[in-house]
Amino acid sequence: MIAARRNRDRPTIHHASPALALLGLCLCDWVGAGEPVLPHELQISIEDDSGQSLHIGRLHLEPLDGGYRTRVSLDESVFEDQFLSMRPFKCLPRERETICYLPYPYANSRVIRDDDLTDLEYDLLFLHKSPAEYGINAWNGFYYELTRTGDGFTGELRETDLNVLAAPPDAGEMRPIKRTELFEASDRHWPRRLIIH
Repeated sequence: MIAARRNRDRPTIHHASPALALLGLCLCDWVGAGEPVLPHELQISIEDDSGQSLHIGRLHLEPLDGGYRTRVSLDESVFEDQFLSMRPFKCLPRERETICYLPYPYANSRVIRDDDLTDLEYDLLFLHKSPAEYGINAWNGFYYELTRTGDGFTGELRETDLNVLAAPPDAGEMRPIKRTELFEASDRHWPRRLIIH
């Protein structure tokens, strides 16, 4: 009886597994940053001015120290293949305006952090044109300026001249599209924002 009482009085020591300890550290890092951990895959949609959205692809995320490595994959079933200005494009035609995806052609680390989403913005460039036009002009660029929204990202439409991408940037320059060259978009454009969730 006395032995049983001694065992009850002895404090119990719980040992956390190394895996659980590591998970706790990772979660603390992100909670400390004020944003929840993102899932490994998110849906990318374009939203028009009436609030209707169109799924256009997926964003794949791989956690890194303090951020994520990204990969965008388009849902090719919603795009139409068009040959414009002697080049193939994946396009989304509408009655008043066609927008076409422009793959970023130069070096891109494809790493994002809460305070720097530029690499992902560069993977979501578009050009716009009239449906009647047979060519396309890089002057008519669409750039989605992204912000973190807790469980994903929202991109506000900006207009910009993407002719800056016609020639490779200087060695070591990975951000040739300048923020000062992003302008508020005209109301006539239908893809008002990008939603990633």
